[in-house]
Amino acid sequence: MILSLKFSILNHQPIIIWCMVLLILAQYTASAFQSSMPLHVISRADRLHDRSRCFEHIICTSISTTMYLRHDLTGPSTKLHMVRNIDLPEAIVFYGVESMMENHSSDESSFALRPGIIRLLNECRDVGTSSLLLSEFNDDTEESLYALFQTAYRSDSDNGGEGPHVLTKSDDPVLSFRCLSSEFKIPPTSPEGEAGTSDTYEVDPVDDESLELYNLQTSGRSPSPAFLLDALRSVHIDPKGFGGSSGFGRGQWIDPRRSPMTARTVVFIAGDRVSTSKDSTLPRVKDRCGAARAAGCRVIYLENLEGDMQDDTQTMSLCDAVVDSYGNDNLRDLQPISLDAISTPGDYWLNPPSQRDEFGNSVSIDELVEWYRTERESGEASADTDHIKAEEEMSEDEMAKILADLDGI
Repeated sequence: MILSLKFSILNHQPIIIWCMVLLILAQYTASAFQSSMPLHVISRADRLHDRSRCFEHIICTSISTTMYLRHDLTGPSTKLHMVRNIDLPEAIVFYGVESMMENHSSDESSFALRPGIIRLLNECRDVGTSSLLLSEFNDDTEESLYALFQTAYRSDSDNGGEGPHVLTKSDDPVLSFRCLSSEFKIPPTSPEGEAGTSDTYEVDPVDDESLELYNLQTSGRSPSPAFLLDALRSVHIDPKGFGGSSGFGRGQWIDPRRSPMTARTVVFIAGDRVSTSKDSTLPRVKDRCGAARAAGCRVIYLENLEGDMQDDTQTMSLCDAVVDSYGNDNLRDLQPISLDAISTPGDYWLNPPSQRDEFGNSVSIDELVEWYRTERESGEASADTDHIKAEEEMSEDEMAKILADLDGI
């Protein structure tokens, strides 16, 4: 009788194993519901850890049918974690004053920061992301841009009482200002100038192609990417190493300070009053989008929801995303634009961008910048030549006077 019972157990061994597996899964589900978080928000890493524990039960059960090895799921253990490669933006660029500020009248004192700008700049300060405000108007200077930012910042009563100098005045400012008249320089490797560190590069920037500046001023404005690239190369960041969330598996400050990579730069461009301007000397929104796209940056277009001006659909097609606002400054709200949302991968794209023209073709940056430079310089030279020729041409009155003098002879 005992022998027949042993044979019966051996014949039903698969059924017994599956029953034990079901009991283990039921215990795992019950422990998940008893935890402080609901089951649907438990991290993926925790679920992988608990599943691996279940597999240990299955292996032990298959070895011996007379002995059940039980692990305490609530006991101390080393949990598994997923390592992700999420690249936060190394720089965000506000290309044009209108991409950062709003003005509902012609008075400059009525400029106000767009909702969400303060929150976004504070995020940059917390994680070490650089931000730049660029202007291509000939009359703008870095001092005038800073004064305009001060006026717009102080017009907002919800910025916590901190002054704009918190973001702009330091050895390594969060927000930098650049215009066509800026004198672009390679910043030092050590912004703090600590003892034992050198404030200059070991390699001369002129001899290092990766640190080359174009310094073309007006000849480098959009749609040429020279002005945008010079602005990025004039700031430095501390690059983060490979890793996942909350710094897990991430090598901190491994690489030396360098300029932001264009592939990890996000450019914000707003549809503004210069979109429909017929003056060829003024920057256009489409030109800015083309310059940022050719430089290899991600481009986000801010729709113009107020006024009678319509956004250009062809210009919007050059951008990687189109939004109507940055959100607001409330940290508890779900925001359309945040550093996490515009990461790679993020809410709007998965892969880093490449340098491309408006038709999607790959471009050579140096050749493109050189082409715009020669075209603009030759255009200015031809304009000067035409002016000289116009001065040399004789008017009809002068010609008639000369002919009259000849008739008298």
